[in-house]
Amino acid sequence: MTRLGRPGPALILPILAILVFAVLLTFALNRMVRVADDIRVDAEHNMLWVMHQTNSAARRLVETTLRAELGEADANETALRLDLLRSRFALLNAGPQRRFMEEIGLQNELAELRASLQTLTVPPAPVSPTAARELRSVITPITTFFSRAANKTMIREWDDLGGRLETSRDQLRQIIASLLGITVTGGILILSLFFALRFSQQRTNMLRRERDFSGLLVSSSVEGILAIDAAGRCTIWNAAIAAMTGQTAERAVGRKLSDISGFFSTSHVQQALEASLGGKDSSISLQPYYRDAEEPALYVDLRFSPMCDKGRVVGAIVFMHDASDRYAARLKAAQTREHLEQLVAERTRELDEALTRERSAADLYRNFAGMISHQFRTPLAVADSALQRLIRRGDRADAAEVSERAHGARNAIAGLTRLVASTMDATRLQTGQVGARPVACDLRDLLEGVCARQLAAAPAARIETRSPPNLKAVALCDPAHAEQVLENLMSNAAKYAPEGSAITVNLHGEDAQLHCDVANAGPGIAEEDRGQLFDANFRGRNSVGTQGTGIGLFIARSLARMQGGDVHLRDSDVGTLFRFTLPRYEGP
Repeated sequence: MTRLGRPGPALILPILAILVFAVLLTFALNRMVRVADDIRVDAEHNMLWVMHQTNSAARRLVETTLRAELGEADANETALRLDLLRSRFALLNAGPQRRFMEEIGLQNELAELRASLQTLTVPPAPVSPTAARELRSVITPITTFFSRAANKTMIREWDDLGGRLETSRDQLRQIIASLLGITVTGGILILSLFFALRFSQQRTNMLRRERDFSGLLVSSSVEGILAIDAAGRCTIWNAAIAAMTGQTAERAVGRKLSDISGFFSTSHVQQALEASLGGKDSSISLQPYYRDAEEPALYVDLRFSPMCDKGRVVGAIVFMHDASDRYAARLKAAQTREHLEQLVAERTRELDEALTRERSAADLYRNFAGMISHQFRTPLAVADSALQRLIRRGDRADAAEVSERAHGARNAIAGLTRLVASTMDATRLQTGQVGARPVACDLRDLLEGVCARQLAAAPAARIETRSPPNLKAVALCDPAHAEQVLENLMSNAAKYAPEGSAITVNLHGEDAQLHCDVANAGPGIAEEDRGQLFDANFRGRNSVGTQGTGIGLFIARSLARMQGGDVHLRDSDVGTLFRFTLPRYEGP
């Protein structure tokens, strides 16, 4: 027999290829993570928006002083504009905004402007033209400062963005090079696997031949052996085959095999015997042999070889080996493989579920900042306005006024607390992690609270509510979700309503449903935008120049449908009309 070389050195190349593969893959993944970090833009670093808002507040105050000089604005409006400008300065003087102003070298000017702003007092009513001009002379430099600051901010942000893009480009080149290296090492691994399989096949064939040769050497003692002549009569029947079949040599020799046992009459055994008598070798594996109907079967391997004398076939020899242990091992291996496949399937399912949860958490964190920006402005504005008025009034405020303002701020903060919980639920809508808890709820009460908060945030707004006096407005809904839907619809209606026009809220119902129609006299929705109106982050053509994130209507419809209701855009002769539908509460 020819011996094959030792496989040890042949393993060096695949191992090195695997190590290179792992190193390149780790390097590529690390670079991808860095690219992802480099191109991420944090919402809180958008200083242009903050400066624009502050500059707008300053310009509105200048405009108010001009109107006051003409006698068209009173002291209260001037005080409100001044308080808003101070709040914008306070925002710039805290947290990341303060650090950014220090980085671009404008902190000293900002501090000086803020100090001068804090010393200003609102002229007593009525505001005289001279007092208005003096106030405007102090405010006017603020607009010039913020125009220059916005220019510096834009240059700084573009420089930062260019640096990140250049770094990302270099890292992408490294990733491409790593991927090419991974491809090359993958090809090396495939070739190594091919040669390893070929080497293994050669060794398997060699071992099979050696096993056959060894079996022949020990057949007389460990294997059952029988021989037949050309007529098919048994001539040899050794002890090993007698033990396996339960038939003695005295009973077997001289008889045809079919007369000794029905096992030898089966078609494939008979065909193998005929082939051996025809000069061909053959074999049968794991053939069941039943010695008794009440005993379990033996599984035997059979090898058939012709016996020749000077080129003439004179008979056949059969080697019979008890392979029951091998059959049991194969059966056990099959059962084990099936069990492992089940375990792998279960583990794969668990990993898929874990991946789904991870993606849901990523979506939650990515969208949360947008939710906060869109949803929290109204209650914060109400609380800020109430507290600013208390501060401005100071010792002049009586107990009733303090109580009224404090209750207004507290109610706004309570609404904000409820909004935090509902916003978190709304953020999880896309990941399927939020459910509704429907209870009986009076829509009139919810609508009154929403309208009150809307008027507190925008005192100049006009809201007209209508409903039949005998309407039973009890719906089966989640109060927090229903309140959030109404606030989103009211906020959108107020945002796009023409100045001085009214927002109309009509509460009515049918047999099994309640409807709340929220309408304004705005410009309406373009026909080409209606198909995407309720998609997340979509903003229509009429939203140009209006602040927003494009998620309000998506949240409203998702929360409404979660409660068994819906939100639709309805046709209207004038303006825009959205209908919020909820199921009626039928009672216990």
